Amino acid sequence: MSMSDLKARDLMKTKITSVRPDEKVAAVDLLMVRKSLGGVPILQYETDKLVGIVTQRDMMLSRFRTSIAGMTVENLMTKNPITVSPDVSIKELLGLMLSHRIERLPVIDNGKLVGIIEPDSILKAVYQTISSDPKI
Repeated sequence: MSMSDLKARDLMKTKITSVRPDEKVAAVDLLMVRKSLGGVPILQYETDKLVGIVTQRDMMLSRFRTSIAGMTVENLMTKNPITVSPDVSIKELLGLMLSHRIERLPVIDNGKLVGIIEPDSILKAVYQTISSDPKI
């Protein structure tokens, strides 16, 4: 498989830790630290629809607020994050990530979160692709 053949489905992680909008910022921060997560998708209760994403950067910035006690991730998350379908090319998804300065890209199929693309999953796929090329 060449680099230009790579799609979101080839790069995405499918084991996703997600949280609900009403979870406390402190609890989600602890979860992210314990699981070494750079970000977590926020899913709506009734539908499991992606409604937001919260990142380590969001958590770091929240520490400078005067009162985060009792605050929920709904107040902190990026609402309606940029997403891609599983068939989006690596070129297109990298373009989105660079132009919007984001490190996590949720993958949505038929309205459901099916994966997430993160920097390490991209690096792994790139490494595997160039490692199998005898010219490199």
